[in-house]
Amino acid sequence: SCCVVHKVLGERRKMADIEDMIDLPGGSAVNTSEILPHQRNRKQEKAVGDVPGTQTVFMKTQGCAHNVSDSEYMAGLLSSYGYRVTEKWTDDIDAYLFNSCTVKGPSQDSFLFAVRTAKATGKPVVVAGCVPQGQPTHSELDSLSVVGVQQIHRVVEVVEESLKGNTVRLLGQRTKPSLDLPKIRRNPYIEVIPISTGCLNTCTYCKTKHARGNLGSYEPSAIVSRASQVVSKEGVLEIRLTSEDTGAYGRDIGTDIPTLLSSVANVMPEFTMLKVGMTNPPYIMQHLDRVAELLKHPRVYSYLHIPVQSGSDAVLDCMKREYTAAEFSHMVDFLTERVPGICISTDIICGFPNETEEDFDMTMALIARHRLPFVNISQFYPRPGTVAAKMKKIPTSVVKARSRRLTILVDSLDNCFDQLVGTTQTVWLCGELSSDKKFLLGHTKSYVQVLLPMSDAPTAGCVEALITESQRWCVLGTVSKVLHTASPPPETSVLLAAASAATADAPTVAKAKRYTPAPAAASVPATSSSCCGSPDACQGQTGQSECCSGGGVCACQVEVDVGQVDAPPPRLLGGGHLGAAAVAFTLFFLAAVEAPLPVAMGLALAVQSFR
Repeated sequence: SCCVVHKVLGERRKMADIEDMIDLPGGSAVNTSEILPHQRNRKQEKAVGDVPGTQTVFMKTQGCAHNVSDSEYMAGLLSSYGYRVTEKWTDDIDAYLFNSCTVKGPSQDSFLFAVRTAKATGKPVVVAGCVPQGQPTHSELDSLSVVGVQQIHRVVEVVEESLKGNTVRLLGQRTKPSLDLPKIRRNPYIEVIPISTGCLNTCTYCKTKHARGNLGSYEPSAIVSRASQVVSKEGVLEIRLTSEDTGAYGRDIGTDIPTLLSSVANVMPEFTMLKVGMTNPPYIMQHLDRVAELLKHPRVYSYLHIPVQSGSDAVLDCMKREYTAAEFSHMVDFLTERVPGICISTDIICGFPNETEEDFDMTMALIARHRLPFVNISQFYPRPGTVAAKMKKIPTSVVKARSRRLTILVDSLDNCFDQLVGTTQTVWLCGELSSDKKFLLGHTKSYVQVLLPMSDAPTAGCVEALITESQRWCVLGTVSKVLHTASPPPETSVLLAAASAATADAPTVAKAKRYTPAPAAASVPATSSSCCGSPDACQGQTGQSECCSGGGVCACQVEVDVGQVDAPPPRLLGGGHLGAAAVAFTLFFLAAVEAPLPVAMGLALAVQSFR
């Protein structure tokens, strides 16, 4: 059997991958007499049927844009083999697949709660993403099948064996999955392309590094080919390049990010757009001139997400971020001067170990000086196994106070988009709607969100719009001219058997909406989309150490649905960090005392409503 649990000298050990059956770390070989096949659950096998590819698989995703892309690939592979992939949690589910995020404690708690709930059904559970990859010996994942972050192309094998009652753990990191795998997009008009995996950083707070490893860049030809394919033949309107650090792309294969961006932009047809994912400061600083020119390209959004994390050099040094606050300021000033209308977002971690009041005052001064429209604010969360987890923590009350101070400052920056009022802007639309489904949600060249009346424009395409009102997180407008109406995408591009509306049926710690701007009048709706699971120094379209998959700022606490990943506001929805923590703690406590699921979910919803 390819799925085994073996015993050596009476100690239970797990393989790192199927290929590791014979060759174990250190070069030792397994005696086949010591390999004990995992016993199949014949009752379970009978219940789900014996024909592979006829079952229903529930899928749930958390985390960064890289995770989003991985889930879309896994959904495509399963669907191509005949499986029905759904986001609706129903009684007829045959197997569960959870793609996890390890950036923050609350996101991991949410994942583990969902896993426990699924295990209680007696159906097979498969886990993927950064939690099992970075912490493979976690006790709650011990008996579960695992799809490693570089093994997503083998998800069908894992699901099939799990349905037979076997346990498969694929955690090897030998090769990157192909970019040409079958894929089902949550948003059929948006393609997320991972340009690399891993990073070159050694941030002391980062758990994702344990899962994604060192930098491994895809060949430029593979990325350009994928982009050309989806925009020319599959109806995609927006390409999002994602990575743990886009600025470091290519350093391991003799190329760089400006060269790649130029190549991709050159294959983008009219009315399509390219969005660059998060970049850490150290490597992008070497390419500022070329990057500035590319951000002015008519097919590239003039937007960049650059996490600074702190305004204090002492704290940055403690984080091992490898740049100074002055270097970050130089980048912002340079790009603002060279790229008209550019929108830059950043991230701040409040209360990092050893941060003094003076250090935090420097952070406040940095944000006040640059007045960036989107700032993701997070309290420090120690992650197991990281260097920062061993550092002396700052009192929680102090951390919360600093977070509140910074939130008040960021919220006071209420005129970030006033200069757009009265101007006519080109707006790209990719099928996204406001939360009440009455307004279209589009983006300007600078990736500013625009709400437009649904009656005035196509759901997907490109328009000219007169901006009539500015709000804190978006602008409102009216359509003056339709430039392009996109054709409906192929049916195979539409995600999953049950669309996003069904995801509320799945158990979750906090199903937070991405973003709720304060309307100027009651008739103006709040916009919404799903967010990642981590307000901790969000990564834009990456997941290097933090995890937002949108425009660089994170408003929620724990959940993300595949594909809904735009720019949220710089704070937690509703009750902020305390409210989200209360939800997570409530569910953690109820799970610990084995409270019945209806009771647990009822109390969780009550806490969420209170927020």
